[in-house]
Amino acid sequence: MTSQISKDEVRSAIEDRLCAYFAVTSETATDDQIFQASAMVIREIMSRLLAVESPRAKKKEVHYMSMEFLMGRSLMKNAFNLGISEALVGALEDMGKNATDIFETEPDAGLGNGGLGRLAACYMDSMATLGMEATGYSICYELGIFKQKFSDGRQTEVADNWRLAAEGWLVPRYDDAVEVRFGGQISAHWDSYGHYKAEHTDYTPVIAIPRDMLIAGYEGKEINKLRLWDAKSPSQLDMYLFSNAEYVKSLEERTMAEVITKVLYPADEKLEGKILRLKQQYFFVSATAQDIVRKHIEKWGDIRSFGEHHTIQINDTHPTLIIPELMRLFMDEHGLGWDESWEIVKKSVAYTNHTVMSEALERWPQQIIQQLLPRIWEILCEINRRWVNYLIYNFGQDERVGRNLIIRDNQVLMANLCLAACYKVNGVSRLHGEILRNDLFRDLCSLRPDHFTYVTNGIDHRRWLAQINPGLHGLICELLGGEEYLTLCRRQGGTPPRAGHQA
Repeated sequence: MTSQISKDEVRSAIEDRLCAYFAVTSETATDDQIFQASAMVIREIMSRLLAVESPRAKKKEVHYMSMEFLMGRSLMKNAFNLGISEALVGALEDMGKNATDIFETEPDAGLGNGGLGRLAACYMDSMATLGMEATGYSICYELGIFKQKFSDGRQTEVADNWRLAAEGWLVPRYDDAVEVRFGGQISAHWDSYGHYKAEHTDYTPVIAIPRDMLIAGYEGKEINKLRLWDAKSPSQLDMYLFSNAEYVKSLEERTMAEVITKVLYPADEKLEGKILRLKQQYFFVSATAQDIVRKHIEKWGDIRSFGEHHTIQINDTHPTLIIPELMRLFMDEHGLGWDESWEIVKKSVAYTNHTVMSEALERWPQQIIQQLLPRIWEILCEINRRWVNYLIYNFGQDERVGRNLIIRDNQVLMANLCLAACYKVNGVSRLHGEILRNDLFRDLCSLRPDHFTYVTNGIDHRRWLAQINPGLHGLICELLGGEEYLTLCRRQGGTPPRAGHQA
């Protein structure tokens, strides 16, 4: 049990890291070096716990996909969940440091800016506490959300390079890197059995390198991870151009690849911004889909059992291209037919809706997808063709068909794609869920009422109450006669939420 680790052991481990990585002692180390060394110690404890977990302990895995994860500060949170926060505080004080100052040294992980990211971070903590095997997936933004500064009474935005101070948590996994392809052409080929084969040529490759951030559940019962994808070019430098003194141009390919993960939500008023955002989203989902499928083959062998072992939760519409990307992998890489692939996808993917304003639902210009993602465009067209047949069969020739199309008015409607493929669609409150059922998605709800539900999202009481407001935490414990409220969901329920619900 990690709670049995003493403050002297924690102090010794921190001092070892200070000496090995920074060549300083606890007397000469800066607060930032103390924080980094402390983070390394906590990370190594979590890594050891993760290493002893059985790879087949859970039959079902959750993959939570979100463009944002507002993780906040991890040192105090992970120490608390591992049961060694008192030992850590004691060790820091014995070194003559103020624990609060060390905790405040850690920057917020700049991976989100609002409710979407807060929700994702809280669910990762909850799923680990519930003992669910879950992996979060997102982008390893270099700059993330901006910093606010005030000059002459005016707010200004400054890039926030949070990763410099967060390296203690981020572990690169180069062996798991994958290639993501943009542009190019698709050539049609037919084998002797009459099966269509898509050959992708003249594309621009980008390498997706995962950086893992470990997440400890309360009492250390489960260690899960947040996998963040970093974009790199396969060609770091054009030596021919560099040798001809064209230094800036020689780095162009590398720069265009790395800009994909440069910032959170690049401005998209101009066409270039829209292209960059779509690149971000496809880079994210393609790398994630390849990762999940590869691990499934390693663990379970048969790709046809994929739907039995995986739930992929789409947090808002940003990761929706996971649907055609999975189809691409099942058909083009693993030789499955369309119908078999589509049934697997429908068993695997669920969708959390965050907005009830139809004008705010994400949609992409058809032309951009055609040029940037030619194979995905082919798959989207076929999904839409079959979806139209389904709508006409159920609604006849009326307006309900038109407003539920996936491709309409030269645009791809991402929410409608989710409705076509996802086995569950949930709102984030009871009222929200009712609006989805009775208004925004009423047409599909009339056909598939069992697909629609809601999950009321509160705070993560371990993350945002017990640590942030210890006085209130103490009062609650006094009134309840103990700390059982911290694991209330687990002890009351005992089983994971039903399909489509989140932790």
